[in-house]
Amino acid sequence: MPGAFGSYRDGFELFNRARSDNKNNFAVAGASHYDLYDQPKYTTEALEKLESFFEENL
Repeated sequence: MPGAFGSYRDGFELFNRARSDNKNNFAVAGASHYDLYDQPKYTTEALEKLESFFEENL
């Protein structure tokens, strides 16, 4: 669910401006911005996605 401070909108704007075609937008269902700091239920899912991206692209 989009937050009240514009970060959700800003995230899509940055995504659309990125020059690379190798990109995707990933949302962790049910997680808020703050949940992604220290809630293993949500951080695990996000980190797995980042790990696979980094392994393929770095």
